[in-house]
Amino acid sequence: MATREFEAQQLLKAYRKGLISDELFEAQMKDLGGPNGGGLDVVNVLMHRGDGSKIAAQNLQKTAQSETAVFTLPANFRADKENSHRGDQVIYVIDGKVTARVSGKEQDLKAGDLLMIPAGAPHTLRTGDQPMFGFTILAPPEA
Repeated sequence: MATREFEAQQLLKAYRKGLISDELFEAQMKDLGGPNGGGLDVVNVLMHRGDGSKIAAQNLQKTAQSETAVFTLPANFRADKENSHRGDQVIYVIDGKVTARVSGKEQDLKAGDLLMIPAGAPHTLRTGDQPMFGFTILAPPEA
């Protein structure tokens, strides 16, 4: 008996090879009961931007392999302690500036910059005189 995950993988392979149409792919994914009822799980990241007055975070999507979220850090933000994750983390700066400290090394990031934080690496972020809005991917997802 095939699992839903196996069926979804086979469907995706067929879709990528051009063997099935967009409409059939979406309908079949909906039948499998994926995220948000199946099919394409599209989220407008910009609709979840915080106002910059306080820390704001919003989880967007999650699968067995990864999760996505957006976050806003206010101006003059400094984390009390470093974080680390069991998997890799990718941070994309959408707006503002931030200084990232990863495994003891610092790097200034601006809008458009992408940062890869390896699994287990201690890291923290801090902002200067303006807030920062970013997008992150954790793989695998946090518990």
